[in-house]
Amino acid sequence: MKKQQITTCQQDKRVRHGGDIYRNPVRYDFSINLNPLGMPEGVKRRLKETVEDWGRYPDPQCEALTRALADYHQIAADRILCSNGAADLIYGLVQTIKPRQALLLSPGFAEYEQALARSDCEIRYSRLCPENGFLPDVQQLCEQITPDTDLIFFCNPNNPTGHAISREQILQIAKCCEETGTWMVLDECFCDLLDHPEAYSAVPEAEHFPKLFILRAFTKTYAMAGLRLGYGISADRGLLRRLSAGRQPWSISVPAQEAGCAALRDSMYLNEARELLKAGRVYLTRELRRMGFRVYDSDINFILFFYGQEPGPLYLYEACLKRGILLRDCSNFTGLACGYYRVCVSGQKENQILVHTLEQILEETGK
Repeated sequence: MKKQQITTCQQDKRVRHGGDIYRNPVRYDFSINLNPLGMPEGVKRRLKETVEDWGRYPDPQCEALTRALADYHQIAADRILCSNGAADLIYGLVQTIKPRQALLLSPGFAEYEQALARSDCEIRYSRLCPENGFLPDVQQLCEQITPDTDLIFFCNPNNPTGHAISREQILQIAKCCEETGTWMVLDECFCDLLDHPEAYSAVPEAEHFPKLFILRAFTKTYAMAGLRLGYGISADRGLLRRLSAGRQPWSISVPAQEAGCAALRDSMYLNEARELLKAGRVYLTRELRRMGFRVYDSDINFILFFYGQEPGPLYLYEACLKRGILLRDCSNFTGLACGYYRVCVSGQKENQILVHTLEQILEETGK
């Protein structure tokens, strides 16, 4: 395989994420993938109502939240483990399973690599090709999963490409993992923002796959990034007990637990979000292509595109930042080079501001 040339903007491969508004003068943050509706009003009300309870210790078992999640997914409560965000479980799973060899899709969420690197695990990559729209070849991926593969992380929908594969394809991979004894960690943190999440989520079938562990979070779905709340679903109760035993007590705060319960009670919020996201995704995809960017089809609330005529490394990122707009530079994702950017789908006004800003920048460069 041809070795990819490393250019200036790829030299710093430290894990970076979107949302760094603390070190950048930002008016519009398109680097994060949060629900553009913002935190549900019911969550805000519940937080105000329970503020006096924040002074007590949280329930370490998260019983009320776990029951609410069990009702939401129609599964047994003892198959659920709440966590301090999905990242809490990513690191916990690696520390608990202790894989010697892991398989990752490239490009994919960078936190998987970071967690595996800390455990001195050999990482193999299944490359997604831009010529194919970064779509995974499920059959090829299954052939790459061997008895030596202890763990595979699979993000559906994928971050940063935004593409989702069907439940049937996911279960094909899960079946392969069962045959090889490989743990499959399926990251569904964006799944509920898909137009039809029921066609993609593996939660209804997870009890039939003991080696399947599903990651979920309130972070993106309910725009609750600062509260840090996620959860895992597994048919392996023993693994859930080991994960729980290996972490610090009281890791999920009182406000996070209250917010999670309140969010699950809001039945209309996600439907409204999906309608907003669908319209915004269509608009941004069309406008970005009109301006000449290479845009990759997305099923979710963010879009990956490539600026092939960029005058210099990170030019578009820096030009937008000067105008108070933060993009997600994707050059630090393994498998992506300079010129790849990701933008989240926001509200109509914000999306139009982004398009207008990009048009101004392109006019100035003559591209």
